[in-house]
Amino acid sequence: MRRFLQVFSVIFSAIITAFAVQNEFLPFGSPFLGLFALVPLYLSLSKSVSFKEAGVLNALYMLFTHVLTSFWLGYFKDFAVFTLGATALFYTVTGYFLGTLFFAPFYITRKTALEEKAGLKPLNSVIRIFLFAALWTMYEWRKSTGFLAYPWGTLVMSAWKWKLLTQIVDITGTYGIGFLFSLFNAVVAEGLFLHGTGQKTAGDRCLSGYAGAAVLCCLFFIFGSLYGLYQYTKERIPVKSVSTLLVQPVFDSWLTDTGEDAVLPSIELTQKALDRAQKRPDAVIWSESILTYAFPEAYAYYSYNPKEEPLIPFIRSTGIPFIIGGPVEITGAAPAHTRPNKDAAEGGRGVFSVSQVREFCNSALYFDAAGCWVDFYGKVQLVPFAEVIPYSDKLWMQTLMQSLVGFSSGWTPGKFYTLFDIPINRGEGASDGDSVKVGTPICFEDAFPYVCRNLFFEGSEAFFNLTNDAWSRTKSAEIQHYVIASFRAQEFRTTLVRCTNAGFTSVTDPAGRILYSQPLFESTAGIFDVPIYERRITFYARFGDWLPAFLLFLWILFYTVFYIRQGDKNTCFGKKNHPVTDLQAAIETP
Repeated sequence: MRRFLQVFSVIFSAIITAFAVQNEFLPFGSPFLGLFALVPLYLSLSKSVSFKEAGVLNALYMLFTHVLTSFWLGYFKDFAVFTLGATALFYTVTGYFLGTLFFAPFYITRKTALEEKAGLKPLNSVIRIFLFAALWTMYEWRKSTGFLAYPWGTLVMSAWKWKLLTQIVDITGTYGIGFLFSLFNAVVAEGLFLHGTGQKTAGDRCLSGYAGAAVLCCLFFIFGSLYGLYQYTKERIPVKSVSTLLVQPVFDSWLTDTGEDAVLPSIELTQKALDRAQKRPDAVIWSESILTYAFPEAYAYYSYNPKEEPLIPFIRSTGIPFIIGGPVEITGAAPAHTRPNKDAAEGGRGVFSVSQVREFCNSALYFDAAGCWVDFYGKVQLVPFAEVIPYSDKLWMQTLMQSLVGFSSGWTPGKFYTLFDIPINRGEGASDGDSVKVGTPICFEDAFPYVCRNLFFEGSEAFFNLTNDAWSRTKSAEIQHYVIASFRAQEFRTTLVRCTNAGFTSVTDPAGRILYSQPLFESTAGIFDVPIYERRITFYARFGDWLPAFLLFLWILFYTVFYIRQGDKNTCFGKKNHPVTDLQAAIETP
């Protein structure tokens, strides 16, 4: 019966987590549920009798949480075996090992349970609370970084609605929110745990440590909210603006192999928006994967295609710069001077391959007002096993991937953090010759602070994200992606523009407010004045992921000191010069 209740508790915890983050029923999630989502998990771990049992319970939590929050990965065409199946297996396995670490504080304090009830170990509850919160924060940190990074399904996503609290991300990154929420969960769960173990009233010494932890947790929330109130209500005056036409064609790139299916509808939506416009925009943005033929060679192709309205002549006729998602053939060792320019776009390859293997980059391409292909940014953070395949140069991996999903190679990561310089002579408050430097993270790159941080330090004044999310077919997937990305605007106090092929196409200001948005899964296009603010280097921009690194240091330090002290305490030498326990030593000592 006990094990049944524990299993039920961890599954219930996963269900609460799924409703706390963005889902089909609560599109933008629930911060309130996020404050209690981990409570059943904490209580189940506290009642575990072994590290193995705790590992299995946490593995179940990770499995159900991942499937319930990211079920839409099953729509990722032939890649679903990796995007959903392999990731579910991965989080199940890692969840087991993580569960053993979560159980450690309960195990080491259980040895002094009698002293704790007697009020002699008031810090036991503090140890359990803060080690749980620290480990959870480190888990979300590792989940969100590296080759296998996947920041979806994290507790921080549930906090999106509470803008006063989320403002702290310009100091701590999103991990500050994750720490606060996991800390609150631990405080609530620890209170229930102490009540269930028959601890004395709150006025007794045995609860003094718990009371102190609870007060400190409340102070963290109060100070975080006060700082958020200051940042959220702070007046920010744009130094300039760029009028931007965002095109959302609702085009699922997985369902077609032809190259004109997305281009022609995008042209039509763009022309209709221009016909309605009172003034000509400074830039036109199309989403990821609109173009299917690789540049530079495709420049000639798109000069005559689609047949109904060739792309390059259309761009030239508008007299407006375009940013469009599409592939670029690159070299694995191309020096900077071989990158594309106007001459290369019109007559040459621009980028030459020095190897026998052709390499292609998922890119954002920049066309100037004359229709010339000027530059590109290649996606750096690729989707593992879908866009990039480890050991793809090995025959065994090529054979395996060909048998599983029908292809044996992937994209090549981008080589440069390229910015596009958009002229804004017509922008409000702009003087003649003004421009805006924008970074263009592609697809889920806007979920990764390090990508945007590198673009920011290259001089980006705003982030223009190009995304292909139509394949997910669900509103929750679109909004989850937006929610994760929106924290980049607050972290770097800059404007985030997202142009997607299904949603959530939007403009977000440095405080996290949605200034403009377009309906999900609706073919549309709109012109929005994007405010550009003075660049200021935030604490987080300067120091990056310092908080989880600091918590990792404290976590290691605690266990190091603990085991050193335990070794000194439990080892004394008797007359036969062999280790004996404290109890034995007390009995044998005259």
